[in-house]
Amino acid sequence: MTSLRESPALLALKALLHMFAVWLYLRGLASGPALIAALAMVGVATATATWTRRRLRLRATLGLVGLAVAGAWAISEWLLDSTGLWAGLAPRPTLHGADMAFFGLAAFAAILLLRDLSGRSRLFTVFEAAFVVGAVVFLFAGHRGLTLDQPRFFSDWAWSTGRDPQVILRGVGAVVAGISVLMLLESQRIVKIIASLLTLLLVGGVVYWLIKDLRIEPKIDTGGLGLTNQEQDRQGDKGEGKDADGDGQDGKGDKGDGKGGGGNGANDGLSGGGAPPTPDPVAVAVFHATYDPPGGILYFRQQVLSYFDGNHLVADASRTWDKDVIVDFPHGEPIEAAKTQNPDFHVQVPTSMFLLVDHPQPFGLSGSTTIAPRPNPDPRRFVAAYEVTSLVGNMPYARLLGRDSVPTAWTPEERAHYLALPDDPRYPALAEELLRDIDPRFMSDDLMKALVIKHHLETHGFYTRKKTYNDVDDPTAAFLFGDMHGYCVHFAHSAALLFRSVGIASRVAIGYAVDTRLQGGGSTVLVMADRAHAWPEIHLDGVGWITFDIYPQQSDEVPQVVVSRSLESMLGELAREDKTAGRAADPSTAPWEIPWSAIGLGLLLTLAGLLALGFGGKWSRRLLARQSPRFAFAATLDGLADLGERRRLGESRERFAERMVGLAPSLVPMTRAHLRSVLGRGLDQDIHALRRQVQRELRAALPWWRRLLATLNPVGWLLTR
Repeated sequence: MTSLRESPALLALKALLHMFAVWLYLRGLASGPALIAALAMVGVATATATWTRRRLRLRATLGLVGLAVAGAWAISEWLLDSTGLWAGLAPRPTLHGADMAFFGLAAFAAILLLRDLSGRSRLFTVFEAAFVVGAVVFLFAGHRGLTLDQPRFFSDWAWSTGRDPQVILRGVGAVVAGISVLMLLESQRIVKIIASLLTLLLVGGVVYWLIKDLRIEPKIDTGGLGLTNQEQDRQGDKGEGKDADGDGQDGKGDKGDGKGGGGNGANDGLSGGGAPPTPDPVAVAVFHATYDPPGGILYFRQQVLSYFDGNHLVADASRTWDKDVIVDFPHGEPIEAAKTQNPDFHVQVPTSMFLLVDHPQPFGLSGSTTIAPRPNPDPRRFVAAYEVTSLVGNMPYARLLGRDSVPTAWTPEERAHYLALPDDPRYPALAEELLRDIDPRFMSDDLMKALVIKHHLETHGFYTRKKTYNDVDDPTAAFLFGDMHGYCVHFAHSAALLFRSVGIASRVAIGYAVDTRLQGGGSTVLVMADRAHAWPEIHLDGVGWITFDIYPQQSDEVPQVVVSRSLESMLGELAREDKTAGRAADPSTAPWEIPWSAIGLGLLLTLAGLLALGFGGKWSRRLLARQSPRFAFAATLDGLADLGERRRLGESRERFAERMVGLAPSLVPMTRAHLRSVLGRGLDQDIHALRRQVQRELRAALPWWRRLLATLNPVGWLLTR
């Protein structure tokens, strides 16, 4: 490995970047004194690494790092547990001392390791860059997954000023990515470092301008139910998302005789399992009427599986059936569903839907009758927006008893479609066994039969995502006639096939089930990916299709995460076209507007102050040159530095003077006179005379514009050696 050289300016810049990164990592973990100690130890580690990589072998440095880590833990524990020296101190100083020891030594160990390794090999400079970039990523990690309210300090400020946090984060990312490249530089002059930094910032600005309006498409997991296009991609689906061609066949195609299949963007839902979906937002529903769902569950249906292809219930790709389910996005005129719901047993609920993640079909509350287009309030945020009118059930089951499931008006083909089931005698045998003990008064009541089957599945089934049935021909039979361990799709398919075996028309619905007890109290409902669900629906003559979900009494699933009310409210306000997401009372007059004029004035005053200091130092040295031969010589070197000519690193004054013979020949005797004057052997007037001669030679050798630029240079004297 070869050792890399770094100039003092570059070394200082990298130390500042490391301090910035450590501050970002520890700002929420360490106390104020501990944070100061950590930042101070970053400087110590930077200086120590310069020494270790020249004097120590790598294993010795690794040993030193290990000692620092062990010391961080041991000293902090000793300070906290000691009953001797620290026993008389108050708790606060003791805790501060322990934190200072721990975070200070830990920061020292981390920076020493990074600096030492990067100084030994260019390969490790990548880790330094990752350390800096990772600090910014760590700070804003809460914003991932469309959680627009995190981190709070940043998100609230951005929204309150009417700015999109994602746009700002893209800009921050471009700048940080550019600055991180500085960690890969070797020895550079300060002018070149500044030029490199400005170039990187310019490139970052161009990249930001190119991507600032691009939408970030999150990868959302809905538990293998095929609800989002991202899930289709992972399963190899080649659908076109929103059914752009209008044929409705976005899914896996036909599994049977061509009449059915996994059309409309979903399979049978029986694959999947594993870890539960992550609680990422996928849609926002804004209610325009008060609706309290029975059981506190809102069912947002996307599609139904009603066609039995010989093995499974799948979506009907032929669109012969299930015409009450709208599977196309509206682009012009509203789309009307077939009228199957009796308004006397339902309540009309209008909603506005705003999709955060692309879905192959629109979804709304179960019983959607109309879907109409509406303007997208924020195309960068929402992939689709539409209005939905739904007829949702509001009657208890007791009010629906005494009705047949299959209407007499149904055709034989329609009856066969919704009653088809596997050629497996175990399904009707189990159903008959369950109905054996039913009250004779309800022996012929289809709804009561369905309630008995539902009760059996709820009391004997066990909800778990750890059990899958992907390697069997009939996953439903493997679940139902096995140990009955599975998740929503297994319960839904089992219920639907058992219902069909006793003459109850049924199908499986796929979408999202949102528990209103986990939501806020407003008119906005945030639909999360972990609410993806499958449930059975049964048909009752004179009523229509009703939700008939199964609630297993036994489960090993952890409770669902309560929805962030801040995020729910924020997305709701964005859907209502409030660019401040509800963070400002009047979006047109944001209270936390950035004071750009004050910032600009401050920068101008700072620049003016720096220029005043620069020119002040420059001309004060010129005035002193008239009084002292030493300053006369220094002022001559300042003039050359203003022109960009200065001694190189390790170059003597005599060698520099010889190199300048072509520009100022009198610099050679002046340098010798300066040396004699310093040794007490020369005359002061010789140096002053030679200085005037050098000035005349420079005026003769250089064009006027170069001399003017040298006069306007305020920092040349700082570069004089």
